[in-house]
Amino acid sequence: MVRKTSAWLIFAAMFMLAGNISWGEELSPEATVSTYYNALKNGKFEQAAEYISKNMRGDKTKEQWANEWRETFKTGNVGISEISVLAGEIEGDQATVRIKTISQDRFNPQGIEENETDYLIKEDGVWKIDQTEVDLPSL
Repeated sequence: MVRKTSAWLIFAAMFMLAGNISWGEELSPEATVSTYYNALKNGKFEQAAEYISKNMRGDKTKEQWANEWRETFKTGNVGISEISVLAGEIEGDQATVRIKTISQDRFNPQGIEENETDYLIKEDGVWKIDQTEVDLPSL
């Protein structure tokens, strides 16, 4: 009985320690943006919805937002081929991250490079993308 209890306590302590290590890590603004765009790139729209603010989602649930973007990517033949995080800056509970993407769509099947600025806020203690500005090169 003592051995079973000791083994159980050791297992529980290891589980709690592992949980604290993995759950306690907060993504930086740069990692948040990178994770968001990689989720979009890989068609994981529900995952991408976790990284945007309530304001950016508007009156949609995460599921509605994900379904809308899934449909947009499908009908627009949208694909993201490259994502590069260029720079990030934090000021209190706000952050700015500049990225470069190369994406294709129905109108630009050869691909187009876009420079973007993502504005993040802390929402419930976690970085969330609140607004995105896209600077398209002259066509």
